Amino acid sequence: MQYKKGWMETRERFTQWWAHKSTGRPLINLWSEREIPLEPPLRAEAFTDDIDRYLNVEKILARSLETFSRLEPLAEACPTASLDMGAGSLAIYVGCEPTFRAESVWFDHCLHGYDGDGTVAFDENNRWWRLHMEMFQRGKKLLDGTDVLLNIPDLVENLDIVSAMRGPQAMCYDLYDYPNEVKAAVWKLNGIYKQCFDAFNSYCKDAEGGNSFTAFRIWGPGRTAKVQCDAAAMLSPGQFREFVQEPLREQCRWLDNSLFHLDGPECICHIPALMEIDELNALQWTPGDGKPKAGEECWDGIYRQLKDAGKGLWVSLEEYEPDVAVEKAARLVQKFGAKDFYFLMPFMERRDAEAFLLKADREWKA
Repeated sequence: MQYKKGWMETRERFTQWWAHKSTGRPLINLWSEREIPLEPPLRAEAFTDDIDRYLNVEKILARSLETFSRLEPLAEACPTASLDMGAGSLAIYVGCEPTFRAESVWFDHCLHGYDGDGTVAFDENNRWWRLHMEMFQRGKKLLDGTDVLLNIPDLVENLDIVSAMRGPQAMCYDLYDYPNEVKAAVWKLNGIYKQCFDAFNSYCKDAEGGNSFTAFRIWGPGRTAKVQCDAAAMLSPGQFREFVQEPLREQCRWLDNSLFHLDGPECICHIPALMEIDELNALQWTPGDGKPKAGEECWDGIYRQLKDAGKGLWVSLEEYEPDVAVEKAARLVQKFGAKDFYFLMPFMERRDAEAFLLKADREWKA
C-alpha cells in the first residue's frame, strides 16, 4: 500500500531546501481528504491508559495508518509514524524515570550532584532504552511493505537534558556554582545523543539513507533532526554562548540537516548567536501562549534576521483558518521572497487544497 504520491519530488525539494537552493516554490505541508479512502491494514483500537498510549506499538501505528487511509499528504507532507516516549527521551536513557500523562511525559530528576566524568552515563541495559529499541524493531516490521517512515524520536539535547536530570532551578544555580561540570555533562550528552540517534536510525532511515523526524514534520537526506535549547529562556546571551553555542555547533556539524526550535520571546535574544552557527540549516519560531501567532507582522524582525543569515524559515500557519493561512503565507512571500520558506498549512478541503497548490506553483517562485 502506497500512501504518498510523488515521494521522489518531495525528497528532491527537501534536499534542495536544506541546501538553500531553488525548490521551485516554498515547501508546503498540507493534508486533505482522500478522494477514495484506502483500507487500513491494521484496526485502530482505543488506548486503555496513558502508558498504553505511549508504549503500545500496534495501537499507535494502527491509528497512524488509519489516518493515512482517510487523509492524503499533499505537496511536501509525508506519511510518517512516531513512537516517542515524550520530548527529551534522552533523559530516561541516562537515569531519569518517566511519568506518562496524556498531554506529555514528565521526567523525575536523577542527578543530585556532580562526580566528574561519571555524572552522565549511558547504559545499553537501561530498561527504558531496551524497551524503546524493541518498540522500533516491532514498528519497522509492522510498517514493512508500506511507504510510511518511522520518525527519529524527539531525543532533545544539551542543557535541556541537564535541566531534566537536575531540575531547572538547580541547573541555573549550577551554571554559577559548577560551570565546568555542567559543560562536561553537556559534551558527554552530545556523544550519547549521537550513539542513540544512530541506533534509532538503523530502523528509521529509508532506502536512500535519509530520515524523518518526529517534531516539525521534516525529512532530509542523511541524518536529519530538530535541535533546541528551551532552557535558553533562562540564560543571558553570554551564558548561551558559553554553555550552548559550541556543543550545538558540533551537533549540527555531525547532523546533515538541522532545524532549531526557538521557543518563546525570552529566547529571541539568542538569535544572533544561533545565526553564527554556519552548520545550522534552518529555524522554527514558536511565539508562545498568549502571543501573536507565527506569521504575524510583529515577528518580521525575526524572519529578517534569518533571511539575512541565509537560513531556512519554518513557519506554522496551522492554527489559522485556511483562507487566512494562505493570506499570511502570501504576505511573507511578497515581503521576503519565496526562497527558504517551509509553510505548515491547516487542513483544507480537496478543492481548496488543489487551488492553493496551483497558486503556489504559479506565483511563488523559489
